[in-house]
Amino acid sequence: MATQKAVALIEAGKPLILTDVPIPEPKENEILIKLTALGLAPLDTKLRDRNIFNLPLPAIIGGDLAGTVVKNGPNTSQFPVGSHVFAQCITIHQGGLQEYAVVDARFAMIVPKNISDLDAVLFPINAFTSACSLFDPEQGVGLPFPGSEASKGFDYKSQKVVIIGGGTNTGKLGIMMLKIAGVGTIVTTASMSGAQELKGYGATHVIDRKASDVKEQILKIVGNDLIYVYDTFSAGDALSASVALLSNDKKGRVIRLLSGEVSDAVAKEKKAGFETTQTFGAASAHPELAAEYVKVFPKWVESGEIKVLKYGVVKGLDADGINAVLDRYIEHGERHHVQF
Repeated sequence: MATQKAVALIEAGKPLILTDVPIPEPKENEILIKLTALGLAPLDTKLRDRNIFNLPLPAIIGGDLAGTVVKNGPNTSQFPVGSHVFAQCITIHQGGLQEYAVVDARFAMIVPKNISDLDAVLFPINAFTSACSLFDPEQGVGLPFPGSEASKGFDYKSQKVVIIGGGTNTGKLGIMMLKIAGVGTIVTTASMSGAQELKGYGATHVIDRKASDVKEQILKIVGNDLIYVYDTFSAGDALSASVALLSNDKKGRVIRLLSGEVSDAVAKEKKAGFETTQTFGAASAHPELAAEYVKVFPKWVESGEIKVLKYGVVKGLDADGINAVLDRYIEHGERHHVQF
């Protein structure tokens, strides 16, 4: 079996190492790509340091991939050899820190002409996670997906949505998507140093996340009508502050990316009840939404409605450089991409 170079997780809690692994063969609905770029995420640090999903080892991590199609499995003629695609990893332990990887063609997209492959790997997980959080009927706040049949006649302009953590990449992409949808009131919390950037993406109000009266400022804008909160940031009992923003008289929903709990005191205030759901942005777990999403997301990028965000670059399968980036993520370091 042909082999390739990979930077692999051999033992949890130890640095990733450069090694040789087999080149995978594409199965039905799969395409084999030669990697051109990979996005590194804070999740990769958690996988390296604690193997939080108990992955079988050795594992190849890195969930945001871009590359050139070199081989097709059955039912993948939409991506002929030579196509430049970007996609999520096919499984969390078969990621992109390797020269070649298979991805699911059903959820892959052609890299838009106005961005590079290195730009494109910002999007596979972050952007789809925000799409799920906002537009999935079960694991999102439940707004209709823009352009879908359900969106026809829906009054986006009158809707109010709060995004906690607008300065995160998922928060920024969520703001852009709400603007695309036409939501009239988009409130976010963030550092005020990034307020103008977030307003440029579509936020109508930016609240200083360090203010002592965040709740009061938000309620002054949304009143007792809020039913949609997307929380990209809060964990633990901090989730209570997000639920506290919801209407006391209408059933609302908080979609969160991290684990959290809601205090009994806050829960009792919500007379109409509330829901809080943790979203995982795996396209394979949301096939119906993903089928709509992959048709339009590249167009949003090409039109400039979705913008490329800042990132640093690691050159090649440099184990030391990759480990250094993952170390910095422990302290919320800048996102980095690997350029092959």
